[in-house]
Amino acid sequence: MTILLLILGVTDVILLFLLIMQKREMWHIARQLQEIKNQNTNFLLHSLTGMKDSQPLINEINAFLKETRQIQVDYRIKSHDLEQMLTNISHDLRTPLTSALGYIGILQQKAPGQEEKRELEIVEKRLLRLEELIDSFFEFSKIISKGEPPTTSALNLVSVLEEAMVHYYDDYCAARREIIFQCQQHKLTVHSNQNMLLRIFDNLIGNALKHGTGNLTISVETDSAVKICFSNQLSNADMDTGRVFDEFYTTDISRTKGNTGLGLAIAKQFTHMLGGSIRADYDGETFRVTVEFHPD
Repeated sequence: MTILLLILGVTDVILLFLLIMQKREMWHIARQLQEIKNQNTNFLLHSLTGMKDSQPLINEINAFLKETRQIQVDYRIKSHDLEQMLTNISHDLRTPLTSALGYIGILQQKAPGQEEKRELEIVEKRLLRLEELIDSFFEFSKIISKGEPPTTSALNLVSVLEEAMVHYYDDYCAARREIIFQCQQHKLTVHSNQNMLLRIFDNLIGNALKHGTGNLTISVETDSAVKICFSNQLSNADMDTGRVFDEFYTTDISRTKGNTGLGLAIAKQFTHMLGGSIRADYDGETFRVTVEFHPD
């Protein structure tokens, strides 16, 4: 009986020792993982106690760490390649655009009458606007590909909206339509990125011009947040408001007008990047897109 109790006692001591060693091993593994996460090092896990039971776990974690690091390396390489490709495409687009602007300048000097000069000024304005959009597109593409937050500053949201409306003034007049702006304030300060904010409004106004009918009403409401509502008539029973912000989503009407379906998707992406929200609803023949930002 004494021998049996002695054996049980020794067994308990051994089991207690193994349990303590196992806890120390788990604690050591957890601390190493925390250091790897916080310091972003290339270290791998190693055993503190040398216990064989923990080695398979350490091996699997090290294999996962190696795979994750290789994915990160591949991502950085592809991100750099994408940035280089965008730079090359941007250069290829700017070169003929610069040449076209140069020819417009020559034609303006030789234009015989005021009517011809006015038409050339409109063409020049469109080309300059295209140049601005190309620059913005590639700038934003780099921001998205790098996953970096946009640079923000204090802006007057009303002024940005008015600038976007001016860009489309001639187009709406040519279509015998109007942009009705409803806002009780002349200044609403928000912390945002001016180019991205302008691109959001630009896309929404352009989308309404392409696919809407009648006048476009832009209303601004302020409560706990700033809400900008773009509403116009749209006779399309097939409109799916749950998908209008999806990339490449188009309706039959959109396809006949050569639309790629990226305008609202870009507006949604930029709105979220700026910390805002965007939604669409379709009531009868009225299509509304509401953008919401928190004021400064």
